[in-house]
Amino acid sequence: MPPRSLVVVGQQAYAMDPDGPLARVVAGALGGPGPPTIEPLIESFEAIAGRYPPEVRELYLASDAAAMRAASLAVMTEGAVSDRLREWSLPVLFCMAAGDADFFEQAKRAAEEIPDAEFMVVEDTDHLGMDTADAQPALEAVLRTFRRGDA
Repeated sequence: MPPRSLVVVGQQAYAMDPDGPLARVVAGALGGPGPPTIEPLIESFEAIAGRYPPEVRELYLASDAAAMRAASLAVMTEGAVSDRLREWSLPVLFCMAAGDADFFEQAKRAAEEIPDAEFMVVEDTDHLGMDTADAQPALEAVLRTFRRGDA
């Protein structure tokens, strides 16, 4: 069964820019020789976003570094999600951080191309801050998107 709605948080629909600030950080932290470890990635993120609260840091430390490396490589090489966004016929919400240097403009462009898309901005945070941002400001838009998909 195809999806009836789509919520995209902190991401965009086009090919990734390997020279984007966050892409460079992730590649540097996970892309070295040998088996990847998660600590360099967390330290790189914290150098940008500040020290994570203990419960968030603990969740990141429990992440599988090899899976994170594989996901990062897949995202960097997959290209555009679709070259026919104007043909999408489902409600889509792009929820982006105001300070997202890597994905903000591309997500905004995708929201303009998709006929039934909405673009919302979470103020006072960046891409990394979306992991710990208060979800309450986005909740109504998320629910509205899902309800439109059920209609």
